[in-house]
Amino acid sequence: MNNLKQEAAKAALQLLEPDQFIGLGVGSTIAYFIELIASRVSFKSSLKFTSPSLETKILLQENGLICIDNSTIATLDYYFDSCDQVDIHLNAFKSGGGVHTGEKIMANMAKQFILLVDGAKMVDKLTTKYPLCVEIIPDAWLSVLKELKSSYSSAISNIVLRKSEQKSGPLLSERGNFLADIYFSKLPDIFDLNKQIKLITGVVEHSLFYQLCSVCLRATEDGVTHHFANRIVESNTDKKSTQ
Repeated sequence: MNNLKQEAAKAALQLLEPDQFIGLGVGSTIAYFIELIASRVSFKSSLKFTSPSLETKILLQENGLICIDNSTIATLDYYFDSCDQVDIHLNAFKSGGGVHTGEKIMANMAKQFILLVDGAKMVDKLTTKYPLCVEIIPDAWLSVLKELKSSYSSAISNIVLRKSEQKSGPLLSERGNFLADIYFSKLPDIFDLNKQIKLITGVVEHSLFYQLCSVCLRATEDGVTHHFANRIVESNTDKKSTQ
């Protein structure tokens, strides 16, 4: 059985060209991608990388790749990342890492935001399997909690403030804010959810990536398929793609 995360990362190598500025997210798929770039790309020294994740920045440096401060650039050629779940319209939940604010900044900076996933992560419609992670300014935690419970009283089953495993107290984001996971018993309309959560004073960002992704490279045992919004455009398998 193939390592599907690694297969998705291999397919992404074909998109790289010399002298590009590349943004990278965080997680095991991105770690595979970095290792493949370092070992297989002949023009890797001409590429410049950045990431919203300190973990990824360290991995880039350990693999001898050029890592730059993202505050010094305004545009990326590509931003590559994985996700917890993605639907056929390429809306995604990216809740696990808790760095979604920085990830969204890079997604908006990029000419193309590309998701690398194994086949099991793609669904027809996003579900309640994963929480919506919300980054909240600490001083506003209680007021945001009250507003969330009031606005989504019939849909929310629980709201959990992330706790640090290494020390007592809340787990802080890389910007020093709280991270809260919202568990839904029924997922609200994602168009409204994307808009309304952001309007709550004290909310920095949330982990629903609504209409941000350009392409999703989905790896299965049959190969890697390229999904563009609502259609499949090409595949690296022998099977004929469908429109």
